[in-house]
Amino acid sequence: MSEDWIAVFEALKGVYGDGGFSNITISEAVSHHRGCRGSFVRSFAKGVIRDTMRLDFIIGELAEKGLKGIKTRPLIILRMGIYAIESLDSVPEYAAVNEAVSLARKVSKGTDRFINAVLRSYIRKADEIKIPENPELKYSIPEPVFNLLARQYGDETDEIADALNTAPPLILRANTIKNTRAELIKSLKNVGFEASAVPESEIAVKASGEGITGTDLYRGGYFTIQSLSSIKAIEAFSPEKGEKILDLCAAPGGKSTAIAEMMSDSGEITACDIYEHRLELINASAARLGLGSIKTCLNDASVHIPEWDELYDKVLADVPCSGLGTARSKPEIKYRIDAENLRELEDLQLSILKNAYSYVKPGGILEYSTCTLNKDENEEIVLKLLKDTASAAFVEMRTILPYNDWTGFYYCIIRKNAY
Repeated sequence: MSEDWIAVFEALKGVYGDGGFSNITISEAVSHHRGCRGSFVRSFAKGVIRDTMRLDFIIGELAEKGLKGIKTRPLIILRMGIYAIESLDSVPEYAAVNEAVSLARKVSKGTDRFINAVLRSYIRKADEIKIPENPELKYSIPEPVFNLLARQYGDETDEIADALNTAPPLILRANTIKNTRAELIKSLKNVGFEASAVPESEIAVKASGEGITGTDLYRGGYFTIQSLSSIKAIEAFSPEKGEKILDLCAAPGGKSTAIAEMMSDSGEITACDIYEHRLELINASAARLGLGSIKTCLNDASVHIPEWDELYDKVLADVPCSGLGTARSKPEIKYRIDAENLRELEDLQLSILKNAYSYVKPGGILEYSTCTLNKDENEEIVLKLLKDTASAAFVEMRTILPYNDWTGFYYCIIRKNAY
């Protein structure tokens, strides 16, 4: 059994068994198994997660008693085995079966014969298994989530669902305090990475290669990994030198550090979060990037602070959301959204937005953003503020769909007019 397979298993166990997020569980597994191939483990694990519902249908068709009674560990191994047989061109069918059986002997004792039988049955009967043409199995997306998209996006729903089921590219944000985008691209190529400018942004770079966060370029703060959609939202925010800016829901710090870089680290940025340990992530990012204009603040964004009223030139409210737009990079999010019970989350979003607006100076700017595609959390929340607030003026709004280099994202820019 290879280190790759045990690392993938441990990452998936963290997601399926412990409710973890794939980015974290995969990083932990790769760190623990130094002999594994990080890019292979990442691609393998996320591929299994993306395809979970369809893989489970196949397993249910092959197992004598269906899915009922298959415990978490053997179920994970079966998902891995079938996915490997189907999708990993570098792994022959016999090798996939052997790896899965060896893995079962190590982490799920007593199930190796069952694993072997199901996988060999799949090799024999794959062409006979007829998978129904419904969204749940075609895109491995729960029906309530698909229906939510269908209600809001109509004929474009299938294209969106398909896009959410694809891996995103690796996008970097050049730290323009330390290097230009052109210089970063040259430096990356010099150490063996593929890198090219992204035309939709002046600071974004598309890259590929293994171990980019282990380079001196990353450790030295020459770039940050950040989605193109998130970069574009901060470019639209247009921070300027010397401004006093509040980032209400800042952790882990990607947007706060982007703002600081765009301001040439000249100004004052207050970056807030409700958890102390998440503030530590912001401080660590700022230190790595060489930024001194960010100060962190432990704060619940849903609680109004009168002392902050009309104190800031610009306020960013990147609010907690259902996260559907991140499914390309965090595929497990598809299965965790309670699409029929989001009202409590929407109430929280509106309370944060109202507080954020109160903190903006007259003539200042507020940006509301989410990483979801759900319009009830996006346009509808903003419309409630605009309807009830005479001084609020709409400036710009954009929903970014998860096609090509983009991830799903929404932002709206609002100006507070002088009274």
